[in-house]
Amino acid sequence: MKITDLIEQLEEIAELNPNAEVRYASQPSYPFENSIREVLSWDKETMIDMEMENIQQAIEEDGAEPMSYEDKRALAKDNLEHGGGCDPVVYLAEGSQIGYLPEGPTEALGW
Repeated sequence: MKITDLIEQLEEIAELNPNAEVRYASQPSYPFENSIREVLSWDKETMIDMEMENIQQAIEEDGAEPMSYEDKRALAKDNLEHGGGCDPVVYLAEGSQIGYLPEGPTEALGW
């Protein structure tokens, strides 16, 4: 699901019920409902920044020659692009388990 799809669906629900709590349903064979603790945007800039930190740490550990910011950034981008890409993702972090998912939502989800 893309973020635009999620926003569209949430906007439709918000029109009818703007104060509805958002929960996360998991484990189709043993369905639970959980709160959402946090929303994390994992985007290209965040990944580049983290890769730059990894490069800096490797330089320090190896005693290698320092690199300019621009060179570290270029290397970080290259590492990400050749190491599996850097497509942005939004993560919904599971909060606490509330209990079993009620039968109605379980059936509506096809679980």
